[in-house]
Amino acid sequence: MSKPVRQHYIPRSYLKNFATEKGKKTFVVDGYRLDDEVLLKDLSTKDICLEKHIYTIETNDESKKFALETYYADNVDSEYPNVYKILTDKSIKRVDKNQKFQILYVCLSLYFRTPHYLNQHNKITDEIFDNAIPYADKNGVVTLNYFGKQVKFHKDEIESIKKDFQKENKTIFHVRHLEQWMKFVHFKYGCVINVIEIEDKTAPLITCDNPVSIRHMKTNQFAGLFDVDSVITLPLDSYHFLEIHPNTYEDGDTVINRLIHDKDFAFTTNEITQSNAENWILSKSGHIDIHFKIQDYYADDKNGEETFEKAKYRAEEMQRVFSMVEKEGFSKNVIDEYKKLEKHPHFKDDKNLKKHLAMIKAKGLY
Repeated sequence: MSKPVRQHYIPRSYLKNFATEKGKKTFVVDGYRLDDEVLLKDLSTKDICLEKHIYTIETNDESKKFALETYYADNVDSEYPNVYKILTDKSIKRVDKNQKFQILYVCLSLYFRTPHYLNQHNKITDEIFDNAIPYADKNGVVTLNYFGKQVKFHKDEIESIKKDFQKENKTIFHVRHLEQWMKFVHFKYGCVINVIEIEDKTAPLITCDNPVSIRHMKTNQFAGLFDVDSVITLPLDSYHFLEIHPNTYEDGDTVINRLIHDKDFAFTTNEITQSNAENWILSKSGHIDIHFKIQDYYADDKNGEETFEKAKYRAEEMQRVFSMVEKEGFSKNVIDEYKKLEKHPHFKDDKNLKKHLAMIKAKGLY
């Protein structure tokens, strides 16, 4: 049996939902490479979002070298289709506790298993050693303190030294990302889950090589992994999007809230996805072209600012009222808040609000 040296950090089972089937068991996507601004068509999901040996363990025991890659294949990659089915099946309104844990476990793995932090660590390591070379003594020997560790080498050995430390960095990555992944799943377990459908099929979603975004709900900036005010988002396919709410709105429930959004939301969502990418944005055939055309429209200062402000206001206000419902039920105070939203111009023709109002009216509470 061949050794799995080409290892996907974004599973093909995830990428498949943004791909077009082309031939037997072959799925292709459009890919836009950000570093040289090149759009490539018909990229096989077999050949993207992978690195050789990223999960290969440094050991002489051949039976353990690919243990981490095998673990991901068996516990994430093969499980993702089941998670995706649950998240996109409109008939499923609630999951059990094990299913919710599995949703978080599988989806959040796409954040922790990517090489983003390993690459950053290696870059810093290389810069430290490169910057130390000018300080070599008259014999060409460099001595430095590397995070508390004394390192001594001849300047001609620098590439070998960097490779040794990159191996060490990879071992640290293997251990730490698994620890943080599990800790973070437990941290987010009580949070509200939304699945959002883009109703306007002329505004498809894109994804990227680093698709899980974690950002502060007010600033849209990363504010630390365990920030209680962070919102997590993940594109699921061209028209579905996963949203995990901040811990400040934690309710411990296992309901999946199903919402509908429009072209404005698709634009802001795709902007976040593109800004989160390492080097590739990916989509179903033709959808990156559409993304850039929509981007051009919103590039107009007036269009862009108005759209962003509208989307931000709606998301924050709906979440605020949802939180009030959790605490107070449909009290007079809550009904008054719904009435205020109904009158606000940003909520004109908002289908999510209309659905809630219809439910409240049907109960005779409005």
